[in-house]
Amino acid sequence: MNFLKVLTYLDLSATTIGIPPEFSFYLISIANAGSGLGRISSGFFADKLGSLTVTAPLTLICAIMTYIWPFATTKGSLIAIAIIYGAYSGAYVSLLPVPAVMMGDIHDAGRRSGIVLTVIAAGAVAGPPISGAIAQATGGFKAVGYYAGNVPKLLPSTLVASLRCSLLFSLPQDRASLGPFSSYTLPNT
Repeated sequence: MNFLKVLTYLDLSATTIGIPPEFSFYLISIANAGSGLGRISSGFFADKLGSLTVTAPLTLICAIMTYIWPFATTKGSLIAIAIIYGAYSGAYVSLLPVPAVMMGDIHDAGRRSGIVLTVIAAGAVAGPPISGAIAQATGGFKAVGYYAGNVPKLLPSTLVASLRCSLLFSLPQDRASLGPFSSYTLPNT
């Protein structure tokens, strides 16, 4: 989960560009407020449009904001990044296990979501120290933004590929819960 890099280093990057430490720690609170809004609203959109339809663009926006974050040099731009990034990352986090739950029988949902969250935990634990080492080696956060922004770009295609694989094993009545992807059919099915 490379999106945690922004939340881990947002206040530190603010102090390195001259934002007072008395204010910089509020950037995380601002991002968390945006995250609350994103978590609530994403559920409504996912109900109407489908969880993958909402999750894929959110992930791409998180990647774009991760690229932009190291180039923010003013208090206002950092506040804007905190709000936007918080909203989209919160929506992404809240919808993360939904596709795994929908890709099979309900009695199997805990195992699937557990596997997804276990795999993601490895990145969440290893990513911030790697980013810290990159920031220390390069003397700034631009390389961290490049590193952290590249991984989320791969997630939308991974989500769609997992959906295609799950459709190989799903029943036609289960496909209705996949939103716009429900009409997707595999060759020779």
